[in-house]
Amino acid sequence: MDWKPLVKEISTFDRTVIPHSRLEEDGMVFSAEAPEGEPLELILYDKDSGEEKAIVPFPGRPCIGNIRVLKVSGIPAEKVSYNFKCGKEILQDPWAQRIYGAEVYGEKRSGRIRCGFLTDSFEWGEDIPREGIPFRDSVLYEMNVRGFTKGRRSGVRQKGTFEGVIEKIPYLKSLGITAIVLMPCYEFDETEAFRRARVGAPEGSQDEQRANGPKPAIGPKPGPLPLNPESVNLWGFGPGFLLTPKASYSASGNPYRSFCEMVRALHQAGLEVLMEMDFSGSVTAEMMLSALVWWRSVYHVDGFFLFGDQKCLDAVCRNPALTGCKLISEYFSAPDMYPDGRKTAFRNLAECNRGFQNDARRFLKGDEGSLQPFLGRARYNPKDTAVVNEITMHDGFTLMDLVSYNDQHNGADEGQSAPQYSWNCGAEGPTRRKEVLKLRLRQIRNALAMLFLSQGTPMILAGDEMGNTQKGNSNAWCFDSELSWVDWSSSSMSNAILEYVRALVRFRRSHSLLHQERELSSCAMGDYFPQYSCHGENAWFAPPTAQDRSAGLMYSMKGEACLYVAYNFHWEEKQLALPDLPGERAWRVVLSTSDRKNKVGRTISVPARSVVVLEG
Repeated sequence: MDWKPLVKEISTFDRTVIPHSRLEEDGMVFSAEAPEGEPLELILYDKDSGEEKAIVPFPGRPCIGNIRVLKVSGIPAEKVSYNFKCGKEILQDPWAQRIYGAEVYGEKRSGRIRCGFLTDSFEWGEDIPREGIPFRDSVLYEMNVRGFTKGRRSGVRQKGTFEGVIEKIPYLKSLGITAIVLMPCYEFDETEAFRRARVGAPEGSQDEQRANGPKPAIGPKPGPLPLNPESVNLWGFGPGFLLTPKASYSASGNPYRSFCEMVRALHQAGLEVLMEMDFSGSVTAEMMLSALVWWRSVYHVDGFFLFGDQKCLDAVCRNPALTGCKLISEYFSAPDMYPDGRKTAFRNLAECNRGFQNDARRFLKGDEGSLQPFLGRARYNPKDTAVVNEITMHDGFTLMDLVSYNDQHNGADEGQSAPQYSWNCGAEGPTRRKEVLKLRLRQIRNALAMLFLSQGTPMILAGDEMGNTQKGNSNAWCFDSELSWVDWSSSSMSNAILEYVRALVRFRRSHSLLHQERELSSCAMGDYFPQYSCHGENAWFAPPTAQDRSAGLMYSMKGEACLYVAYNFHWEEKQLALPDLPGERAWRVVLSTSDRKNKVGRTISVPARSVVVLEG
């Protein structure tokens, strides 16, 4: 130990004392929590070698509450790493801006972790945090940074890293998406088992939530799980260092620079960056807000998908520092958050829960009583909060597995996920039966059509656009292998799905009726059609029964061509009535998930298990 730092004890509270470590012009301020009377020390290390250089005791008396604070100067911050010692236990700083000792993915840390300060700078040029792309114009793409490019056929040099994502930007642009949603990519210990399932995800509408409270979804509870020695927590949910990018996701060895370069490159390509943040456990509202503002201001992140206590999230997300930043959670109560109404025009809050997923999957299967719930989901679009819809997400079947497996094929370590509402189309798992494969492709097209033709913002899971499979595993959180990595192999089916996704994105973007700012009205607009109407065997008269599995939805607005989306998930062909159009206008088919030709007159013949879109 050869460092002799200058130390200033801070034992009285003033307005400059905040409960986290930080850099100041005249030194480094360290802040930690410890009960009064408990010995607390600061350990200083050489950043590069990890050698212990000095031990500095904190003042025995807290400056406020249980917070101990001291200031250290005389040593350049860029040479320093640190930890705390409380009694005999070595502790890391939850507010650490950098983490050292976690550079190799999957390696047991064995007490090598040290904290540090962010002393680098990055030249952002004209890139500044700003109001983002409206939810109504967004298409989101959820990915795991490591799993996205780690596969052997990914075609990138820096596999499983932030740099690997940069290499895939041309591909992401070709999809037509507007934003990537990154699963946890802040520092976490992947060798510790922790599963985060979306438990308590409300399924009802906002009106139902306010009237009856949230309806919890069925699924596994979050928390520690047993982990085999060869397994890791690939997803990253659970405790973590919420202010620093994950070191092992950096190919350069500098996670700060790697992450900034990725964000800047994505922004230059017109793509936004959203992060999933797990605020469960002991994370306080103050830590939540600090983390969000930090990533927004330092790393120019455009938005966040938040997991945690909803009351805390509501309080944090109404903070004006986050105005213009996309914020997604399982449920927001906008009337409670803004009792006097929102003060900004930008709709930055969005809900995303299992409601759309479950109802869409049931309808896709052709379950009895599934039509009416789906019709509500397809239209649902409240004015105060946007809605993000998804058929698949990280926790559950991939889209290919949704149409290939009836049962979840999980091992003991993974546990079972919530009900998947899947159907294997006649064979469990891999098959060579042509009729089954053909039906699976059509069901995938149907599912994607339901997602992109509904009013909410669509979000797809990375790899679904290529038919990625996890072999029927619905909870592959602990696999760091080809099973959970995106498979970039090319086949006739994967190419067909990919081109269909691109076509759907283009179609949605070119038809504003499919992505409005608020819910479409079912009331007639003077001498014109309602913005939204539902049709069955007879036009303008379609009260769905529990046995119905088909319906036509018409979207219309003055000055735009009308759209008619015909859904039929019955196992037989159905006839749906088409409303008469004014003047010389006529209905024509512009998109179909079936290969059969459709007869169009005063009705439309909709083949079994298919979706047909008409324009007129």
